Amino acid sequence: MNIKNLIRLTTICIAAIWFCGCEETARKPDVSETRLAAVKPPEKQGKMPAPAGGLVLSIESTAITSDELIAPVKSELDNFAAGGDYELFRKKARPLLADVLLQKITDIKLYEKAKAALPENVDNDIIDKIVEQEVQKFIAHCGGNYAVAEQILKKMGLTWPEFYKQQRRTILVQSFLSDEMKIEKPITYSELVQYYNSIKNESYAKDAMFEFRLIDLNTEKFADPNDPNSKGDQKAIELANQLEQKIKNGEDFAKLAEKYSNDESAKNGGLWKPARPGSLVEPYNKIETVVVDMNAGDVSVPVFARNHIFIVKLENKQAEAIEPFEKVQAEVETRYILERRQKMVNDIINKIISQVDLSYADNFIEFCIEQAWRSARK
Repeated sequence: MNIKNLIRLTTICIAAIWFCGCEETARKPDVSETRLAAVKPPEKQGKMPAPAGGLVLSIESTAITSDELIAPVKSELDNFAAGGDYELFRKKARPLLADVLLQKITDIKLYEKAKAALPENVDNDIIDKIVEQEVQKFIAHCGGNYAVAEQILKKMGLTWPEFYKQQRRTILVQSFLSDEMKIEKPITYSELVQYYNSIKNESYAKDAMFEFRLIDLNTEKFADPNDPNSKGDQKAIELANQLEQKIKNGEDFAKLAEKYSNDESAKNGGLWKPARPGSLVEPYNKIETVVVDMNAGDVSVPVFARNHIFIVKLENKQAEAIEPFEKVQAEVETRYILERRQKMVNDIINKIISQVDLSYADNFIEFCIEQAWRSARK
C-alpha cells in the first residue's frame, strides 16, 4: 500500500465522526416495501455461507439469516404480536422486516464496492494495524478494562473476531465513501449566504423573551378570617407601599420576595423562568404590559391585577431577532458541508439500492414473519 493510500485510510479512521458512522447511515435508506417487492432475482450468486438461522437469503457472498433480520426489531415485533391477531401482526411486521432487509443489503453492497475499490497492491497488514488501533480505542473507552469491553460486545451479540471484522468493514467503507464524496467545487460566499437565508428563520431566530423577579401579594391572604366582609385590599396596599420604599432604600429585592411574596417563586427569590410575550395567563399577563417600557435592573411600582398586587424587577429582556450571517458564518459553512455530504451518501445508497436484485425476497420475509410470530407467542 503506498503512502497516499495509507494516509487516506488513517485520516478516514480519525475523522470517522465526520460521516456519523457509515454503517448507521447505510441503515437508513429511503426505501419501501413496494420497491422490495418489485426487484428481480439476481443472475449470479456467490458462494453462500452455511446457514445459521433457518432459511437464508444470499446476497453477493453473504447469507442473511432470519435471526439477523428479526433481532434488530424484535421488541417491536413482540409488541405487535401481543394482540394475538396474526393477520394484523403480519400486516405490521412485513414493512418493518422489509426495511431491515434493504438496510442489510445496502451494508453488504457498500462493503463489496469498498473491497472492489481497494488498490491492487494494498497491504493488508497495514489495514490490520489500523483496525487494531480502533479496537484499542474501544477498549480504552471502557476504562482500559478488557473484561468490561468483552461484556459490552456480548450485549451487542458480537465476539472479538466478529468485532474485528466489523471494524475492518467500517474502515474500508468509510474509505470508499470518502473517495466517492470528494467535493471538487469550492463553496462560494454567495452559496453560503443563500443557504443561510434558507435556514435562518428555523435555526438562527431568537424569540423575544423577558426574565423577571416578582413580589406577588395576594389580597385574599390579607383578609381577616373572622370578618366575612374583609377583603384585605388595604393591608396588601400598605405592605406593597412599604416594600416599594424598602427597595428604593436599597434592600435586596430577592430577599424581600422570599419573605413576603405569596407566589411559588418566593423560595427562589421571586425569580421566574424566562417567558415569551403572550405566554403568561391571567392575571400574570399584566406583568407583560409592565415590562414593556422597563430596562434590565428596573423595578416597577405596585401594579394591581385582580386580587393581586405585583412588584416586578426586570432581570433581562431580549427583543425578537435573527443572528446575523457574519456571526454564524463558520457554523453555517460546517452545516452546509455536512448536509451536502449527507446528500451524497444518500445518493450513493439509493443508487446501490436501485441496482439490488433479490432472490425469493417475498418467501424469505414471509418465513421471517412466521418465525417472529412463533418466537413472540412462546
